[in-house]
Amino acid sequence: MATDAFSLLAKPVQRALWHMKWAALRPIQVEAIHKIIEGDQDLILAAATASGKTEAAFLPIISRIYEHPGSSVRALYVGPLKALINDQFRRLDDLCQHAEVPVHRWHGDVSASKKQTAVTKPSGILLITPESLEALFVNRSAALARMFADLSFVVIDELHAFLGRERGTHLRSLLFRLARRAGVNFRMVALSATLGDMPRSAEWLRPGESHRVDLVTDQADQKTIQYKLYGFHNPLRPEAEDTSDRGSSAAAVGVNHKLVDEMMAACCGSKNLIFSNTRQNVEVYADALNERCRAEGRPPEFLVHHGSLSKEVREQTEELMRGSRPATTVCSSSLELGIDIGSVKSVGQ
Repeated sequence: MATDAFSLLAKPVQRALWHMKWAALRPIQVEAIHKIIEGDQDLILAAATASGKTEAAFLPIISRIYEHPGSSVRALYVGPLKALINDQFRRLDDLCQHAEVPVHRWHGDVSASKKQTAVTKPSGILLITPESLEALFVNRSAALARMFADLSFVVIDELHAFLGRERGTHLRSLLFRLARRAGVNFRMVALSATLGDMPRSAEWLRPGESHRVDLVTDQADQKTIQYKLYGFHNPLRPEAEDTSDRGSSAAAVGVNHKLVDEMMAACCGSKNLIFSNTRQNVEVYADALNERCRAEGRPPEFLVHHGSLSKEVREQTEELMRGSRPATTVCSSSLELGIDIGSVKSVGQ
């Protein structure tokens, strides 16, 4: 391992890395460890998916929490999607157990009892969506100052998903209000895909003080991506068609069977993601693809993921995608940001 950076980490974090059989720290992790532990700047960690950004931020942050546990939440992680928060919780929980740093989740799928624990015994790391952070102001206003009295770090995941959007403006407002309410001056660490406009990103992270923001990038794992564009003619169905007895879901919305043919040829026997613009099409095309699998004597390989599904169905799909058997997920934007599902052969839209 890169000895200098590794030696800066708390002993339990070092043991966790040896236990997980890490052979070396990646360059972005080495630089982030030095800047977070030895410096006082805000950071933007910009690198490709699966480049180790999460660990680059949290290895030093967990080390700081271990050495100075405080009496409240010490690090706040804000993620744009529940699926991403669940994925990061799984990754951080393993690492934090070695350092005895608690990790809490807070979103709509988390039980009331676990949320109450985070309120009555605030500690360690809290993972939350912007909307749930807003709900804390509304429903737990009296507890906020105590929950975040020793807050030292705010980690914003998928920064590029917030830039230039109303949701990003809302998040900036929430963080300003949180700092005022708790009376804290926390450092901010943002994780993002490669950014094209660094000055704009730094200004968003620290308005009026962008000089306080350092950029850490990783060019080591640049990959070549091949794009293919297909066009499919989809004849309009007659307006007078009787849909009172719709039969199969595929027939009901006019599935393009040539598109199904192409997806079957591209995806069967491998792991893929297929994005659709509507939840209805997610359901319908997954049904059509699985019907085709059964007609060809194959086991159904196509899974479904969108925000209207139950927590159990979504988490089962995520777990199956992390497994080794061939599985293609037809999904909405609920899986578009950063969740760890291992390697995929292709991504379709």
